[in-house]
Parts: sequence; C-alpha cells; structure tokens
Amino acid sequence: MELHQLLVFQAAVKNGGFTRASEALHLSQSAVSQHIKQLEDSLGCPLFLRVGKAVKVNEAGSVLFNYTERIFRNLKNAEMAVRELSASERGTVRFGVDPTTLTYRLSPVLADYKQRFPEVELVVVAGSTDFLMQAMKARTLDLSVVMYSRSVPVGVSNTPLGREEMVVVLNSGHRLAGKSKLTLRDLASLQFILSEKDSAMHRLITQYFEQLGVTPRIIMEVENHEAIKSLVAAGLGASILPLCAVANTAMAEGLCVMRVKGQTLMRQLALVSLDADAVPDAIQGLASSLVRALEAPVGNIRRRAS
Repeated sequence: MELHQLLVFQAAVKNGGFTRASEALHLSQSAVSQHIKQLEDSLGCPLFLRVGKAVKVNEAGSVLFNYTERIFRNLKNAEMAVRELSASERGTVRFGVDPTTLTYRLSPVLADYKQRFPEVELVVVAGSTDFLMQAMKARTLDLSVVMYSRSVPVGVSNTPLGREEMVVVLNSGHRLAGKSKLTLRDLASLQFILSEKDSAMHRLITQYFEQLGVTPRIIMEVENHEAIKSLVAAGLGASILPLCAVANTAMAEGLCVMRVKGQTLMRQLALVSLDADAVPDAIQGLASSLVRALEAPVGNIRRRAS
C-alpha cells in the first residue's frame, strides 16, 4: 500500500467514481483503475462495488477512506509543523464558526491571533453547525466552533465550551415588551421568525417548545440572525436568539430582550477539531484562544439593553 495509491483512492471516493477522479488528478482513467486494482490486491479485498460503469465505495472502502483522510491530514500538519521552524511559509489554518458567534464574540480573538501568527493564512468559513460538521468530516476545515453534540464523525474530537443563554426577542413597541417576564401563555400567543428548519438551532428551539408543552406559531424561517433581527424590529414577529446577538444593541435596533419565567434556554458551544498525533502550533494557538474566549457562560447580562 503506497501513498500515491491512497491519493487516487481518496479522489475516487470524493469525486464519486474513477472518471471524475482521473479528471481531478489529471490521470488517465486506465491509470486510476490500475492504481485502485493494485491497492485492492495489496489489501486482499475489493474496495468498491461495481455496477456497470458506476462504482460505489463498499464497507471496507469506507473504513480505509476514514484512515486515508487522517493520514493526509497528518501529512499536512507535519509539513506545517516543519515549516513553522523556519521563517518561510507557515501554512493555512481553516476555521469554521457560526456567523453570530463570529460577529459578536470572536472578532478580538481572531485579531489577536493574526498578530501572534502573522505569517499564517487564516481562512474563516461562516456557516451553520450542520454545514460545519460536514466540512470537518470532509477534512476541509481544521477547527470549528459549533453547537455541542454528543454525536460527531469518526476522526473528530468534540470539546464542550461555555453555555450561552437564548432569549426571546420582540419589537420594542410590542404589547408584551413592558412585562418583566413572559408566561407560557404569552409565549404561545406570539408569532415566531426562527432559524431555518433542519438546523441545530431550530432543533434546539423546537425541543424547548416541546418541553414547555407549547406549539409555536412559526410564520417564517430565516437562515441569518441579522435578517431575523431586522424582521422582528419591523414588527413582523418574535424570535429566539443567542443573547450575544442582542444584549448590547437591542435598544438601538428597536428590539426588546425578554425571558420566560422559570424556563431558561441555553445553548452549549463546542470546539471541534481533527484527531491527529501532531498538531501544528498555529492550530494549537487558535484552539487555545477559542477555549479561553468561549469557555465562560454567557447569560448574566441585564434583561434589556434599554
């Protein structure tokens, strides 16, 4: 089993077949087939199911693919670690995070990181927890901050960080805005603009409503929290958002931050990283900064910003 065979195998799996793998690697299709056959011969078992001209990775191939991803990740990290010893290129760190955490909690952290590692190219990818977990599984990101889940892909570590309060957000002129706390009846009377369906945020809020025995009236599902805030400010509905997104800007944005009496909702963040025997200083440095910035709970900010 040789590295170039694993490279061809990896390309065949990722690209969904030998033809596309040959295009991605600039090899002939016969060369790709030959490398795969040599790899299968050396392992003593087939790695793909062949149905006519189509190929699909089998169980043995899936197991090998997970190890192959880790092998090439370790190779990349080894290269970066060696380059860190010189004054030459320091490599690239790819970091994923949800837009709200990025906007309201991480700008100073990333600015400080760039000062400490000026020669590292920091690529920041903003997206939902589900999107970022898929990117981590595909090994296209080095680190991500996501909503915590006990279930993570093979080859990925999940470190719990701090918890952050989720709050009800209303238009400042709403009839309920003057109350100190919302009741369950108040909550059931609202029309909600929530995060898009099938997202980790939507699932968290849905579970919260189920625990309260409340069936929410959802009138809109919007991916972007800033867009949700604008819609709420316009009086089109209420929402449930991370406290950091509204704690210091609610009054200026025409919003009111509310809590439900005796029913606090929290989300827990997590730092997701790739398993590797050796991790470059540039990645370790970013991970440490993120842990320090996000390990403390967020939720002790005054009820309203007004």
